[in-house]
Amino acid sequence: MVSDAGATARRLGEQERLFHYLHGFGGLIAVQVLHIAGRLDPALVERGLAWLQTQHPIMRARIRYGGLVFRDLPPFVYRQPWFDLDGATEIPLRVVTDPSPDAWERELQRELKKPLARGRNPRMRAVLVRAAADAEHCHLFFTADHAIADAQATNMASRDLMAFFADPATLAQRPPVPAMLPQPLEFGMPKRSDSGTKGYTAALRLPPQKVKGGRQISRLIERRVDPQEATALRAAVKANRTTLHGALTAAFLTAIREKYGLAEMTSLSTADLRRLCKPPFPTQTYGCYIDLLRTQHPIAGGFWDIARDVSFKLIAALAKDQEAASIMKLFDWEVYRKEMWPTITHQRRIDGLAVTTAGDSGLAETYGAFRLDGVTMAVSTVMFGTGLFVISSERLGGIDIYVCYADYALATPDAADLADRAMAALRRASASAAIAA
Repeated sequence: MVSDAGATARRLGEQERLFHYLHGFGGLIAVQVLHIAGRLDPALVERGLAWLQTQHPIMRARIRYGGLVFRDLPPFVYRQPWFDLDGATEIPLRVVTDPSPDAWERELQRELKKPLARGRNPRMRAVLVRAAADAEHCHLFFTADHAIADAQATNMASRDLMAFFADPATLAQRPPVPAMLPQPLEFGMPKRSDSGTKGYTAALRLPPQKVKGGRQISRLIERRVDPQEATALRAAVKANRTTLHGALTAAFLTAIREKYGLAEMTSLSTADLRRLCKPPFPTQTYGCYIDLLRTQHPIAGGFWDIARDVSFKLIAALAKDQEAASIMKLFDWEVYRKEMWPTITHQRRIDGLAVTTAGDSGLAETYGAFRLDGVTMAVSTVMFGTGLFVISSERLGGIDIYVCYADYALATPDAADLADRAMAALRRASASAAIAA
């Protein structure tokens, strides 16, 4: 791909374009909520958002549409989208004052089903929810187009903004980052690996169910592994020669096996590719630098066998079969032939599970006069998605786990049961590893 170094406008990369089009249909809308103790003034939030745009140029980019692109597969024609730093507005902030205890949860539902406006708007918006103008606690939302932000970037923005709230006078003096767009993933990544031996892997799904009274909304279940449990889990992961991602995936695959009696399942893993680019992209590069890779696993064995299988197959996919394993590409006729009807009959569900491990968020507890009481992360799952979409993020030594699902495709009691079974599987595995040690 030709470099656009120093560009103030550039074409969206292939991954960015696919995420952007999904967003326009309500797919994978990314939302993070910061639960903040302290009287947060909307004027300070607006200053903080404006400052963020000076530090991360892609936050002040709008998307405009260029000429037509023709291809021999659906969609047969599309308009080429461009990022453009010229003419975009500031990040819009909406303030909601509502004393209802569930006000922030209702706003989360609203944000997850509403794509960002087009035109001169940047690809991010914010909402401040509070009980009253002088409330000592509030909820600050970021909603983003996945074309500009992955989980790592989202946590980066939250760290920066909370630091600004703690000391706006000092950080406001930080010079703006030069107005040039970061490179797309395709510029730094070698051509997707393809051994030529692995063909297309069709998705395996959860058994379809009809949810009585199910609505076209995305739902979320939150769980937390406390710091002591997380320390034991990390030790068990190391002792069993796998990864935290493998262990979390194994926990939910174990839950799926226990509940539905399945012997195999496909899983989607989010792989952060910053370090795989040549040269590696700096970890502080704000943007979307991920791929979604499908791997298939036997899930009838022991927990740690599943965890090692997940880790090994993900590494192998990145090393030699990324082209075949990736679902972030325009579908060919084979995919339509194998996936169209099952996707329709399973209420637009693809794989039974997707897992994103975002690593350590780096978020502290105290920021000047403010305290960060918690964080919520979610993606929309209504337009299409997996049976469960799991996000994990490490914070203050513990692990926050967010289980997203579509209300009409999976009943809430079943989703909660799967989450509880997964947490129990994690604790059993950690305990057995400690006994063995």
